[in-house]
Amino acid sequence: MAAVDDLAELVERAAAAERAALASKWKERSDVEAVTRRVRRNLIDQTDDLRRSAASPADQVSDRWRQLRQAGLDRPDPLDIDASDGVGQQPVTHADAARAEADARAAVALARMSLTEAQLAVLQARLARIDAGDAEPEAAAIDGHTPLAGRNAVIRHGPALAHGLHGEIAYILRRKPRSVVKSLAITLALGLLYLGFIRVFEWDKDQKWLPYLGLWVISVVMGGAVCINAMSFDAMRVRAALDSGARLWHLLVIKNLALLCLVTPLGFLLSLLLAWRAGDWGTLLNACALTICFIVLWLGVGNVLSVALPIRDEPIRKRKQSGSLKQFLIAFAVSYAIGYLVNFMLLWRVFAAQDLAQKLGESIIPILLVVLSGLFMWFLLTILAVTVSQQPKVRRTLLREMADYKSNAEAQAYAAEAAAEAQVTGTTPATVA
Repeated sequence: MAAVDDLAELVERAAAAERAALASKWKERSDVEAVTRRVRRNLIDQTDDLRRSAASPADQVSDRWRQLRQAGLDRPDPLDIDASDGVGQQPVTHADAARAEADARAAVALARMSLTEAQLAVLQARLARIDAGDAEPEAAAIDGHTPLAGRNAVIRHGPALAHGLHGEIAYILRRKPRSVVKSLAITLALGLLYLGFIRVFEWDKDQKWLPYLGLWVISVVMGGAVCINAMSFDAMRVRAALDSGARLWHLLVIKNLALLCLVTPLGFLLSLLLAWRAGDWGTLLNACALTICFIVLWLGVGNVLSVALPIRDEPIRKRKQSGSLKQFLIAFAVSYAIGYLVNFMLLWRVFAAQDLAQKLGESIIPILLVVLSGLFMWFLLTILAVTVSQQPKVRRTLLREMADYKSNAEAQAYAAEAAAEAQVTGTTPATVA
């Protein structure tokens, strides 16, 4: 991500700080204390983000800025600021208030100088990009991406996507712990249980709709955590890929194609069985087309959710300790509501296709249009997900939720493998950060 985007966010934060400071003149002490606590929490989060970026293997900061950054990290803990400067102690005299006001003016002066210096650094970075050749393929390394060989986009990105797709499918099917396969199996079982419920209570008497009931099973499968939380479900691999220079849109497309290859045959099989059960083979083609459309719609929506509302993969009891339980519940409720929106998008396409089929007197063209509209919507939603991920605040949240946790099942599996390998070779096992 270009530094100019960070600078733009800094200006927005400065405007928000101005509004909060001016509003504090008209607020009671309790309200000002609440705002102070919120700002202090933001400062703690920013310090943690800066510390994580400093520890990143991809860090290429020059010595001067590394020293300045370390000086910022060596400041007193934000929780101890009040105790260190005397503000908030009782009794507070007018001299104490005057000293606090002078400290605030000094902080603003330093921030003003830092903002000007940041602007200068951004302009110098832009000049360096222009002089180095911003349009050349090697320029991708500036943003931390691995340069790809080839004269056109197909030659450059095609082999990378194909190799990544093969590796993703192999990882899902063979890699232990098979968390993705288990999650897909559980959601499939829930979908089939729903079909069984419909059959037991004889809600499937209207045979003409029976072949389409497989779509609800696919809805349950695609609405699982694997699809709507693709970036954080196997966070260790995603974070390692990003640190090694992989492109975010590569990861999203590869994960989408892998799920498409795994779930689509299942949807076709369910549609086939339900069409055989109904004895109406004419609806099989329609059901298969709607299955493809449904899957790609869910994948597109899942891409946006996995970037905008990432959820770290950890047990519920750990969420209470880490303070992410509220965020998890909000994301779960939002994804559940969006599930109905995806169903509405599909139903709207179905009714539009039926109306077009009646006007044309044949169904092939409407079916193709439904599939193409679904693919086009997936394309637009994926672009939206990548664009949203470039926002500094969203990007920091995404990286924070993809942090490596030792309680993560995947991290424990890596640690067990490292311990087993160390026992064989007689070396010290590497720890998982």
